[in-house]
Amino acid sequence: MQQPFVAVPRAMRGWGAIGALIAAIFAVWMFFFPSLVPSHFAWVAEPRLAQAFIGAGYVFRTAFFLQFVFARNWLHIRWTFWGNLAFTGTLLLATLWHADEMNWRFLVAHLWIIFYTYEPVTMIFTAPMSEEVRRLHLTSGGPILPWFRRFLIFAVGLFFLIGAMLIINPDWLNLRWPWDLNGFDARISAAWMLGWAVWGGTIAMAKDWDEVRLAGALGILFGVALCATLVAFRNEFAFNRPTSMGYAGFAVLFTVAMAFFFWRQERARRRMTG
Repeated sequence: MQQPFVAVPRAMRGWGAIGALIAAIFAVWMFFFPSLVPSHFAWVAEPRLAQAFIGAGYVFRTAFFLQFVFARNWLHIRWTFWGNLAFTGTLLLATLWHADEMNWRFLVAHLWIIFYTYEPVTMIFTAPMSEEVRRLHLTSGGPILPWFRRFLIFAVGLFFLIGAMLIINPDWLNLRWPWDLNGFDARISAAWMLGWAVWGGTIAMAKDWDEVRLAGALGILFGVALCATLVAFRNEFAFNRPTSMGYAGFAVLFTVAMAFFFWRQERARRRMTG
């Protein structure tokens, strides 16, 4: 059976290429040039573990943007839309909230606010989100498995809770977080939590696995990147704080569960198509 096809707009390919380049630069900067972050980045992102978390997030964002460069069918990457608005909206909120803490004397701060203003605006005006396109669905991957959906619902609630707390009351959360939080870094970090709250919900509500297959793969990548920071920076984590082991445990659980359910969905997909 022929599957519906909606071409990814050319403008979105350019948007994705620019986004991937910027995200990759930020990831490398956070991981390998930490001494230049306080003095030359958009804001003073400290301590080192905050840089590591943001760097892991930008590893995910690099792959996220590359989808728009290489994907051909919009229906394979349509899952990105609402979660990306939640992500960029949270980053812009954090930036405006803490505008007085930005390194405005450097070009990066100006590029940061321009990018996170026009990234979502560009997506809104270039993404094929007409009513006709919204009615189209793939049927080649099979339904989302029930236990995968249940896990995603659990993850959505937890991501939303942590993200909301990082925005609303970072001082209280600082007593329990694995590293010292300040308001700016906490609200920036919330973007990944709230973004994945929406992306996780998008996967859970998908009508067909092939529409969110890339989302599953990128969820694994995000989890692996976070787990890698747990290993690489293990001596700096304050595991004596109340919920620190919970943070590490959920990072591992999310990664393993996403990998397991990805495998289960792929096996069901092969049975259906084979």
